[in-house]
Amino acid sequence: MACLTLLWVIWALCTFGAFSRHVEPTGPFPPPQLLGTDRRLRKLFNQLDQKIGLEAKSPDRSWTTNITSYSLAVSSASETLWTSSYTAPILGNYTDSQPTPVTDQTYFRIASISKVFTVLAVLLQQDAGKWSLKDPITKHVPELKAAVNSSRIEWESITLENLASQLSGIPREYVQSDLLDTLQDGDIGFEDPVDIGLPPVDDADIPDCGTNRSGGTPCSRKEVIDGIVKRAPVFPPNYQATYCNMAFVLLGFALEILTGLSYEDLVKKTIFDPLGMKRATLVKPLDSEGVIPNLTSDRSDWDADIGTYGPTGGIYTTASDLALFGRSVLTHKLLDEPTTNAWLQPHSSSFSWEFAYGMPWEIFRTSDMLPDSHRIQTIVTKAGGLRGYTSQLLLIPEYDVALALLVAGDGHALAWVREEILKAVVPEVEEMARRQIGDRLTGTYASSSTRINSSISVEVQGSSGLVVTSWISNGTDFLAKYADLSTPKERSGEPSRVQLVPTGTRRGKNGEVWRTQYVPQEVPSTGIINGNLINDVDQFNYASRSVQEFVFHLDPSGCADAVELPAFRITLTKCQKHEDSRSVLGAWANRAMKPLGFKYPL
Repeated sequence: MACLTLLWVIWALCTFGAFSRHVEPTGPFPPPQLLGTDRRLRKLFNQLDQKIGLEAKSPDRSWTTNITSYSLAVSSASETLWTSSYTAPILGNYTDSQPTPVTDQTYFRIASISKVFTVLAVLLQQDAGKWSLKDPITKHVPELKAAVNSSRIEWESITLENLASQLSGIPREYVQSDLLDTLQDGDIGFEDPVDIGLPPVDDADIPDCGTNRSGGTPCSRKEVIDGIVKRAPVFPPNYQATYCNMAFVLLGFALEILTGLSYEDLVKKTIFDPLGMKRATLVKPLDSEGVIPNLTSDRSDWDADIGTYGPTGGIYTTASDLALFGRSVLTHKLLDEPTTNAWLQPHSSSFSWEFAYGMPWEIFRTSDMLPDSHRIQTIVTKAGGLRGYTSQLLLIPEYDVALALLVAGDGHALAWVREEILKAVVPEVEEMARRQIGDRLTGTYASSSTRINSSISVEVQGSSGLVVTSWISNGTDFLAKYADLSTPKERSGEPSRVQLVPTGTRRGKNGEVWRTQYVPQEVPSTGIINGNLINDVDQFNYASRSVQEFVFHLDPSGCADAVELPAFRITLTKCQKHEDSRSVLGAWANRAMKPLGFKYPL
């Protein structure tokens, strides 16, 4: 018993932070340049192709492999880097044409990823000055305005932003997923609700539209609004996030009233066509252009007409077009950079500390993707699911990487494929980011005047990024003084580093702006509210100029030949580039082998 008690104490201390914690600022590198022609990337993707392809055929997997097809695409900021597809040996029922092999141009239903396009359409209308995210939904859907006094839902307090970010508090559905309908249809393995303890009710209590019993006939706009205003709220507006499909149906209604276009025509005109998404539609394609899974228990939703639910889950598209869309978000093709950055931010927390809701993103923070670091990284995602179709779009802004994953068949395949790709791709692009920034910026910079003893050395230190290793200003060790300025007296002398953080801004045409961040080696825990590393890259100014600002001046190749320190009123010229161990080894080996006629590497 004493041993068990001791183990609990140790677990509690580790879990709740009684020990110091190693910290690393997020985003220590600008996104790397990633090209499909890169030899290392080609090798990596070939290996992934083989591994995933073999697993997709294996009968030992945790999903039903003989009915599961997939298509995936990985994109950088400039191009699609890799696509991979697999066609299940057993397919579903094709009625208007014959099956064709699955490729990156094959249509899948992407279900709730459609919500991302709906929110983008909302943001584009705001960008055009036609409305504001802060507008109440009643301003744009008059039927809701008319129901304010009779409905229990606080419609006038619900904004477009609330609807887009899962904070409206309205019911998730109007009729879909009603157990009276789905149980009797056999979707969950039962036919009579009474079998699982539910009381008998009158069938008249369920609407005649949008149900399995109605033959799948979609609900009209009037039926949806008349029904939803009679429902009780889940939460008051802004109280707590909860997943909601109806919110995006209402946004679709508002968009149609505002623009005078159908939702289908609006997203085609404002999103699909401008981005060149030629294989994205809300109209069912020919069966031969898509993939229809063979489901043992039921038919798929390939040809399901979801009507007014189009804005929440109606789009068909391909892996290549979805990756193209992800790339357009990361490179802010349709929205400017500040608006895009705001769009990718969390809006509300969830029941898990690792997960937050955006508009309508599902945003994860993890420290498990790098093998040599616990640096926190953010993945901005949106997942979708309809019967027979599971999909996910993932954006990693830190690297400007987009991943589109589309599965037809057993949806359990998606999680395994996603994890294999992330485990392989993230460490590789991280290494490329480190190498590229090392090639461009590291080295020693010094004053060109022999009368001024000022210099700075910067180098890449693993996942910490660009670190200042020496900083002399007018003969003074300013690196030590900087640590003194940044550290409380009681912690003076503790191990620390001065790290450079990219700002994403430029000074003139060739000036790349970075900021210093003081980073203690360990952040001591202080109890329930643990010690944290505060983002603070503008703490010190000197005569109205930031001490923490570094401006690297780039030559035509993109490499720094000087660094400007505005607060110190000086520009230092590069005089030496730091070489990594491989470069040093290569230089030594070449000198040693030159008389023998060899060159390193062999």
